[in-house]
Amino acid sequence: MNAQSGKLVRLARMLPGAGFRGACFAADHGMQLGPVEGLTDLAAALEDAVDAGFDAIILSPGALARYASLFAGRDRPAAILRLDQTTMWRMGGPTGYAQGDTRLLASVEEAARMGADAVITYFFVGHRDPALETRMFEIAGAVARAARSLGLVYVAEPMAARDGLYERVFDGETVAINARMAVEIGADAVKCDWPGSVAGCRRVVAATMGAPVLIAGGPRQGGDADTLRLVAALLEGGAHGVMFGRALFQSPRRLALMRAVRAMIHDNLPLEAAERMVQEA
Repeated sequence: MNAQSGKLVRLARMLPGAGFRGACFAADHGMQLGPVEGLTDLAAALEDAVDAGFDAIILSPGALARYASLFAGRDRPAAILRLDQTTMWRMGGPTGYAQGDTRLLASVEEAARMGADAVITYFFVGHRDPALETRMFEIAGAVARAARSLGLVYVAEPMAARDGLYERVFDGETVAINARMAVEIGADAVKCDWPGSVAGCRRVVAATMGAPVLIAGGPRQGGDADTLRLVAALLEGGAHGVMFGRALFQSPRRLALMRAVRAMIHDNLPLEAAERMVQEA
């Protein structure tokens, strides 16, 4: 099997729905922020994602090593290994810096040895210091090159650098520009911020040259109904699915919400039915 066919097999495992749709659970927050609410018991959250039938889970190297058994066997999720660490999410806090900085902590080769189907890295654009942005391009290029060589899927997470040059970090044009650059570098799929509207989402999808677009959930906003409305909107906007974390694992009905989100993506479950599914759990 050559590397290109390996990518296709792994992409279809990660996003098994028609047209590469997928429900992915982001559980890599601990490497950036420590034990965040809802992931203190990481094993329990991962088990819920498996029970809900999620297609893939994003994990840090240490977490994948500890919970590899959850990925072994038929009908188990694909593993997406987080390769990098960033200080971006600590900006403004007591241990933050003036700008976010990002570095690789693991390699694509290590991901392959650990059994991962895909790797993911941040791709921040628009730092005030150009050296930080060009470092992001360097990291993305190296990861894309290694992933091409070994046949693993490369998921880039393009975002406007916080407190950087972009005035509107969640604007549809901003998200589309950054997503296009990530795909041009070699990303096989992108994890993007929600660009604020169905029209904005369509603009992002049009920019990625056919690469699957998965929407990040960001901080939990409101309640479960808000999460489900976001899923309905992003699907209407042509996105291929979700890579949600806090929007799911901080829910008091986590398992039911995960099942409803998966059903919306793979079974075209209407929004109203999804809301009832969670309410009645």
